[in-house]
Amino acid sequence: MKVDRRQVILYITTMGMEGCWLYASLAMLNKQVAGGRLSILGILLFYPLAFAFNKLVRWLRWPKVCLHSLSWLAWAVGMLLMVKIQLFSDLQWLNPSWLLAIPQAIGQIIYTFKPELLILASTAIIWWLGRRLAYLRINFAASVSEFQFGLAILLLTFWVTSLLRLDLTESVPTALAFFFFALLGTSIAHAQEGTSWLSGLYQGHWSGLLLVSISLVLILGLLIGSVVTPDLLQLVLAALKWVWGLILKVIAFIASLFPEPEPGELPPAMPMPQMEPAEEFKLWTMPESVRSGLRLGLGMLWLGISLLALWRISSQIYEWLSRRLASMAGAEIEPLQGAFRADLLSLLKRIILKLLRLGLPFRLARKSKSLLPEVATVRQIYRQLLRWAATGGYPRHVSQTPYEYLYTLADLLPEARGDLDFITQQYVSTRYGTSLPTEDALHQLRQSWHEISQNRLNRPGSEYSHG
Repeated sequence: MKVDRRQVILYITTMGMEGCWLYASLAMLNKQVAGGRLSILGILLFYPLAFAFNKLVRWLRWPKVCLHSLSWLAWAVGMLLMVKIQLFSDLQWLNPSWLLAIPQAIGQIIYTFKPELLILASTAIIWWLGRRLAYLRINFAASVSEFQFGLAILLLTFWVTSLLRLDLTESVPTALAFFFFALLGTSIAHAQEGTSWLSGLYQGHWSGLLLVSISLVLILGLLIGSVVTPDLLQLVLAALKWVWGLILKVIAFIASLFPEPEPGELPPAMPMPQMEPAEEFKLWTMPESVRSGLRLGLGMLWLGISLLALWRISSQIYEWLSRRLASMAGAEIEPLQGAFRADLLSLLKRIILKLLRLGLPFRLARKSKSLLPEVATVRQIYRQLLRWAATGGYPRHVSQTPYEYLYTLADLLPEARGDLDFITQQYVSTRYGTSLPTEDALHQLRQSWHEISQNRLNRPGSEYSHG
């Protein structure tokens, strides 16, 4: 059986992303519930075990009910062993006390939350995640979704940790590891679609550049995180307060230049009748626990709104990047002065327009009709074919039809005649017809373009332009 190396790396990166936010959440709960008694790494071992076990179970030709039952039976055995090793290591294996610890903890859940329940809940969630990953094929959309969900959980965990005033020293390495797995996973998942620069002619060059870029981003983030300390923030806040105080003094000085109005005599105030409160009147005050709960609820509401805005912005950024990078497969890159600035301004304009659309739900402007994903994929691959041929010195002239251009390319590259014919037919049927390509056709279309892009036409030396 041939092993897909990219899919294996995607499994590892997805497991790494989920492992990071699981580690942060369990570390916080371990300090709050169990006083730091539990081994978080030991509990996280359930993840690779669940993934490997369910991968092996998939090969059994049993009914789904039997496979589910076998999987969760293995979890129950592993969970009990985890309770025995971590909490009752001093007891004998034949002592029934550690077997009865879980039922006793469930019976006392109203009064206290014991570490046994934390092991029960956390191992169940981890086992479900490992089982889900074993049946999931990771692609670009799934990798982005994992990043967005994991980022929200990490922010929520760090926020609750700051409210509880817990010392989570592993927060910085956990965040750096999460972003490392996220950047690496999304890049490889995008390359697996067959339209990324990682699947072009210079895979080794781009792969090395990708790893260097990720390392540079993480190192800069670590340096910025070490420089931006609470003392520095307090210093900046003090400077802002001093500037604000200076502004108030300037305003007061300007106001002192104007003459003050002459004081007038006010009429004497009318005496207020004194009323004695009734004996049954009692002023109700809000208990401190209710105030704390309201503050916590309001904080969670604002955090949820912030996470929703962050999710929307990151979705637009990934959508924009996927469209920009998809057209770079097999292309020759040449520097253009001001291109990065133009792309950045275009991205900022799209984000501002999206935010304005959220604030104006009842606007009368008509939305632009977007292409279907299947049609966009076919037209995108055909544009890449045009760039590839133009780079070789054979651009498509304005007067040429797609089939006339096909005959030109087929004469230059006879061994790729079948792939060229298939791409042209798919483009004509989707560009000028009403039929949509199937998933198999799109897969074959990407394979045909990949086979063509491995070749290179000889440049005749004449000037060319993109068709």
